[in-house]
Amino acid sequence: MLMVNNRLFFLLIFFASLLYGVQTHNEKLQHVSLQLHWKYQFEFAGFIAAKEKGFYKDAGLDVELREYQDGIDIEKDVLSGKATYGIYNSLAFLEYLRGKPLMLISSYFKRSALVILTKPDIKSPKDLAFKRVMAATKEDFELNFGLYLHGYGVSVDDITLVPNSFNVKDFAEGKVDAMTAFVSNEPYKLDAMGVKYNVLDPSDDNLFILQLELITSKKEAQEHPQRTKAFRDASLKGWQYALNHKDELVSIIANKYQKHISKKSLKQEADAVQKLILPYTYELGSIDRNFLKKQEELFIKEYNITDPKSLDGYIFTAEHKNDEKLQLSAQELAYIKKHKKINICINYDLFPLDGIKNAKMQGEMADIFSLISNMTSIQFMPIASFSEKNLKENLQQKRCKLLSVLPTDNQSCTMLKPTKPFSVTTFTLLAKLNRSFIDDPTLLKKKILLVQKESFKKYLKKIYPYLHIKVEDNKNQMVQDILNSKAYAIVTLDEQADYFIDKYGYGKLKINGFLAKEHPIAASVGVQKDEPILYNIIQKALKKISKEKITSIRNSWRIGRYQTKTDYSLALKILLFMGIVVMIMIYYHRKLKNFNKELEKQVYEKTKELRKINESLEATVEEKIDELIKKDEILTLQSKQAVMGEMISMIAHQWRQPLNTITLQISNIQLKEMMSSSVTKEELLEILNDISSTVVYLSNTIDDFKTYFRPEKEANRVRIGEIIDKATGFVEPRIQANAIHLECSGSLNTVVEVYTNELIQVILNILNNAIDAYEEGNAEHKVIAIDVHAGEKRMAIMISDKAGGIDEKHMKEIFDPYFSTKGKNGTGLGLYMSKMIIEKQFGGTIRVLSKEGTTCFIIDIPKYVHSLPLKESEEY
Repeated sequence: MLMVNNRLFFLLIFFASLLYGVQTHNEKLQHVSLQLHWKYQFEFAGFIAAKEKGFYKDAGLDVELREYQDGIDIEKDVLSGKATYGIYNSLAFLEYLRGKPLMLISSYFKRSALVILTKPDIKSPKDLAFKRVMAATKEDFELNFGLYLHGYGVSVDDITLVPNSFNVKDFAEGKVDAMTAFVSNEPYKLDAMGVKYNVLDPSDDNLFILQLELITSKKEAQEHPQRTKAFRDASLKGWQYALNHKDELVSIIANKYQKHISKKSLKQEADAVQKLILPYTYELGSIDRNFLKKQEELFIKEYNITDPKSLDGYIFTAEHKNDEKLQLSAQELAYIKKHKKINICINYDLFPLDGIKNAKMQGEMADIFSLISNMTSIQFMPIASFSEKNLKENLQQKRCKLLSVLPTDNQSCTMLKPTKPFSVTTFTLLAKLNRSFIDDPTLLKKKILLVQKESFKKYLKKIYPYLHIKVEDNKNQMVQDILNSKAYAIVTLDEQADYFIDKYGYGKLKINGFLAKEHPIAASVGVQKDEPILYNIIQKALKKISKEKITSIRNSWRIGRYQTKTDYSLALKILLFMGIVVMIMIYYHRKLKNFNKELEKQVYEKTKELRKINESLEATVEEKIDELIKKDEILTLQSKQAVMGEMISMIAHQWRQPLNTITLQISNIQLKEMMSSSVTKEELLEILNDISSTVVYLSNTIDDFKTYFRPEKEANRVRIGEIIDKATGFVEPRIQANAIHLECSGSLNTVVEVYTNELIQVILNILNNAIDAYEEGNAEHKVIAIDVHAGEKRMAIMISDKAGGIDEKHMKEIFDPYFSTKGKNGTGLGLYMSKMIIEKQFGGTIRVLSKEGTTCFIIDIPKYVHSLPLKESEEY
């Protein structure tokens, strides 16, 4: 009996020790909470994975995931400490700009997740006026869709907002006309119910309000920076795991967190969430500083924010405070007291590394000097430079005491003393999309490289004397030279590469190599040599900024990196997609043709009615006006359909040869395989590269036509030559097919401010008429000449051909609606609509001269559409 009691005693001690050990371990974990902004589903799979797979526990955290409940105010809970962290949307950034101490830890979605689901008869945002829409709150709805609706002439006040029941059945049963919904899961619920709907997505108009934003309070971030960092890193690890093990996370959510949702629905949501996160394009959880800057400009304008905050105060970094006061000597403190504002020279054309906008520093160096300002209380006043020469003059004449960034071993600015380097950089190659990645500089021999600055050329020639480098300071010209194969690649600083592509070569250029990696350029701050005290202050401040912080600032200004690996499966998908697009285009082309015939019949009947009204004079003036308005609407619609039909024909011309080329290349591979002739890897790669180049060409063609169809509400500043190039590019296949010689001359480099697409439409109408005339005639020498003459305020575009001229009896009717010399092949609307566009939208004139077999159309318009037309004709 005694022995049994002893055994029980030891067992009790053993279990007690185990219990104590578990309790001690749990005490080491810091308890935090994450407030979700909706119910458990795959949208939060990363956080669920971090909890279930022990990533939070490994980081020393005991995390409580809180499902959203009606009435919860996420911002309020986070700011009060009721929730340590929260998931919210871009409204958090708006509230930060209004003064609330919120901070952004991570940003997961890279596209708008919130859309509007509507009844099938609601096909455009303008159709939402006076309809019942189910949404959370008016402020949230306005944030997500206000600008989107405004673009279609609809105000949020025009819509009847109904409190959101978060139940798609209310929409399915017709209780509302539309509802806001997460694109990741709610459309699938309606699909499962067999409910028909339309999707209105702000992303289609390049408007993005982000939904999966991880936020916390400034107090939490400052008092517990390492805990916040640990939570962020563990969450990122969870998202990486969730996206790589979607089936496993679907099972975990369905079995433990949300049992009433089917695994099939969760799997569909998982695929949708991945498309919103875009993990192969963006770094998981990365924060795009440029996107935030654009949002900031939008919020300041739309919400009348008078005292905007710095982005540095909103974006979380896990470092210790950098704004601590430096340990400065009495002499240095006296200097700061005396010089509270110090002029600083900004480098010419180095954005986003260095820049100035609205008298404020912009770019990476602006963020670095913001930190220095916090540490020293010095206010830095930027001085702009208009050229490299002007920059040197500003420094020599001591208009500024500092140069924001300077190569450490710089020899040209002898008046400056560089600080110890705080960063290094290299050069990046930018080339066309079909260029292979360059990993060996010797491959660039005998190739022309372009740089913006003479100093860049000297530095590179010193390292690579065999390179052929040319200096070109015009970025647009650089891109054109690359696209026209006049040069192989652009060489620019690594910090500028992404911005360069985004602004000047988006969809046309990519990063395809790096230079000087083995000889990086060290970066310093330049201080006037006669300012030794200021030099010491700047040196101390720079030393205080960690390398991690510098790297974080650099990364925050990157727009995105471009992958160099060729994804051939994507190319096949694109080919399949293009085949479907071609079939759809053929279908709509036929449909439009029939529709045009029906419209012609309707217009004829309406015109007949108008004539009867005019003859009998029985109708009132108001009735006549109404009928005329209807006629004008039909004319405009028919003109658009006719233009669309022409454009589809042009696309078919543009695509026919490239598609034949792709088909032939694929057939060659198939024939070799059928004949048991092996295809070598080199042959396959060469064929796939050719197909990839052809696909890029087809993609660019679609972009060109898509841009052409987009109506313009604001005038654009552009060279008139670029407009003419775009118009002639559309009809180039027809010109070549008919052996027509095209001549362009005159003031093609003149910069104008016009409605680009509308002017292209007018030029296209005239060019197509000229080509039609050559096709119907038998002229030996086929020439179309475009001549531009520009005066001080106006310009004239003259388009002439030698296709036989216009019969004198038709000259007075040439611009009348429905008048055509082409018989059944013409609608008689092209020149009529051209006249309407030039006179009503441009305040100009269009006329035609025909003599001795030559026809010349003269378009006379202001160079700037906002200026009033002159009373008297200007001499050109």
